[in-house]
Amino acid sequence: MNSKEKFYVSMNASLLAIFYTLLGVFVSYILYYLFDEYDEKWEKRSMTYKLLDVSVEISLLSIIAFWSGLIIELAPPVFPVRKQLDVLVDNYISGIFYIFAVFLFMHSLTDKLKHLFHELFEVHFSKIFPQYGSIIDLSLSYSPNEKTEK
Repeated sequence: MNSKEKFYVSMNASLLAIFYTLLGVFVSYILYYLFDEYDEKWEKRSMTYKLLDVSVEISLLSIIAFWSGLIIELAPPVFPVRKQLDVLVDNYISGIFYIFAVFLFMHSLTDKLKHLFHELFEVHFSKIFPQYGSIIDLSLSYSPNEKTEK
């Protein structure tokens, strides 16, 4: 890869990063108004409602990510580079910046997913996996002890 191609690849990556960040911010802003926020009222909803809410929100995110990714893949790069480099930039940038921008502003979805995890799986996971200590210092245990309380 010569220096001109390196520059063009870098410029394409920069432009795509800006595009996907703006798209992610826009999508998360719209979703903020379309779905209930995570709060006590949402927590009191039925499990069916909560699962449907999160599923539809995730589905919309994935649909927008897929179609925007396809459009970008089919569109020619702003600065001409080999197809292999163009696809590499498209895949790398779309994966990182779109997800970053969406979840940077999607605190409510994150909180909803955490709540559902705790409500649906925590009871089972706490029986299976030790919840105290760390694997790093080999202090994992099913009940708190001096090592894990510090």
